[in-house]
Formats: sequence, structure tokens, C-alpha cells
Amino acid sequence: MKPVTDNQSVAEKDENFTQPVPVYYNPDAGNSEKVLKSMRSDARIDLQETTPMEMVEIIKRAVEKGTKRVLVSGGDGTIAIAASHLAGKSTELAIIPSGTLNHFAKRNGIPVNIEEAINVALNCKAQPVDVGYVNDSLFINTSSVGAYPVFVRSRNYLENRMHYLPASIIAGVRRLLKFRPVRVCLTNKELRTPLVFIGVGERELRLPRFGRAKEHGRSGLHFIAVDYDNKIKVFILIIKVFFWGVDPMKKEMSIENKLVNDIELNFRHRDRKVIVALDGELSRLRAPLRYRLAAGEILVALPDENIVPE
Repeated sequence: MKPVTDNQSVAEKDENFTQPVPVYYNPDAGNSEKVLKSMRSDARIDLQETTPMEMVEIIKRAVEKGTKRVLVSGGDGTIAIAASHLAGKSTELAIIPSGTLNHFAKRNGIPVNIEEAINVALNCKAQPVDVGYVNDSLFINTSSVGAYPVFVRSRNYLENRMHYLPASIIAGVRRLLKFRPVRVCLTNKELRTPLVFIGVGERELRLPRFGRAKEHGRSGLHFIAVDYDNKIKVFILIIKVFFWGVDPMKKEMSIENKLVNDIELNFRHRDRKVIVALDGELSRLRAPLRYRLAAGEILVALPDENIVPE
């Protein structure tokens, strides 16, 4: 039987088709070796190592040639790279999760079991999936401003000198000692907060799933911000949440939260660059930060009965 052409859907092959389909992955992106081993032993796919730059070029060529579907394996960072170059295009994205957290795959019901994920990637139809933008930068899960991005930058710096856990603890203490609230101008108030969180899709507001995608949640960008500007109160709150499981929606903590299609974050100096976390990766973006929902921006191969798992 002849191989699948660029314009033919991977899902259109029949059971006699034997030529493996290429799956691209970044070997430096924290992939699970166990997962990679399973994929290498699967005769249906051809696992190919690529750098992020090579993956971008592969995807660009696929779009130009009208390729029906591109298969990518990785975590959220790798998937975000692929998504940013498939946004608004007819070329579909198929995902085989192999990262540490795989939030995007889990949120969209893509199985983490490798054999099941490959079946979905090869055989299931693609459906439109929402993403978010801040200015011109795409994110597939979450973006944040304030304490978390600065904490990540400090931790990454310290990880060159020590292990992950002590680096995280020291970075966290430093951020508390150098606490600087972010001033956000909303429609009816000015908010001073240690952290602004924006997620694609409605999020949970109760522990232990605080911030996670809400099952059967509404479409939109979920804006969440802690209404606190006192470092001592923030420190006490963090201790209560992590050690005693205090529900952050109780009276001792005020949360600004709303589901929006777009929102603009203004800062004291409008022309300054702000450190922004996009799916865990840090970027410097010029303020004001203009967030917007891009509904159905990418086409993703999803299970026929798409259920968001726990």
C-alpha cells in the first residue's frame, strides 16, 4: 500500500499500512526515558530527535506543504512551541505526552498511556482547542506575573550551584524578603498583588485543586489575583495553605477572579518590560500586557469521547 501523503490524514490509513509515522521530540526537554523507550519500540511511529529550532522549521515546512497532521511528543514547553507555529493553520497537531506534568494533554483528555496516546495521534479526528495570547506571545495553559516568574528566575540561577529543592527554598525566601506587589488597574479598582494568574479555561478555586482546569469548565481566560500587598500576611498565608490546607477562598484571603475574553494589565511605568511566565517559561514583555482568548486557535487530535481526567 502507498504511504500517507502530506495532504492525507494520518487517520485515513488502513490496518495494512506499515510505514512508521514520524514523531518529533526535543531530547533536552525533560522527557521521561521510560516513555521514550516505549515509543521507540512501537513500530507504528518513527521517533525523531529535534532541537526547538529544528522543530520550528519542520512545522513551518509542513504548513507550507499542506501536511494534514504533525505528531509531537513532549511536555507543555514542547507542545507550546509546536502550537505557536500551528495557530490559525489547517495543519493539525497530535500529541504524545512525555513531559513531567503534561497539563495541556490532561486538560484536553489526551491519555498519558503511551499506546492509547499513539492511537489517538494516529486515528482520532482533530478538534479546535482554545489558547491564550499575551501581546503577541501564545500560551497553551497558564501565564503569570509577579512573585512566581521572579521565583522561577531565581531558582534557575541557583540550580547551577545546588540541587533543585534547596534552590527552590532559597529562591522562595528571597522573594518574600524582596516582596514587591504588582499594581494592576482593573475596570473598577486598582489591585496590589503578589501574583496574577491567568489560565486558559475556567479554573478551580478550592483546595486541593486550586488553579487546575475545571472539569467541564466554561471557555475563556480565568483571571485570578491575590488581593494582598503585605509580605508578612503573604508569608503566613503560604504557610497556612501548604502546611494546614487553609482554603484560600475563606475570609482571611481575598481573591479577585473572573472569566474574560480579554484583559489588560497596566503597570506604574507603561513602557517597562515585565517578566512573564508562559507555560513555565520566562519572557520579558513590554507593558501594558494585553491578554486575549483565541478560541479554537489550534486543531488538536483528541479522543472521540473527550473527558478531562482528574
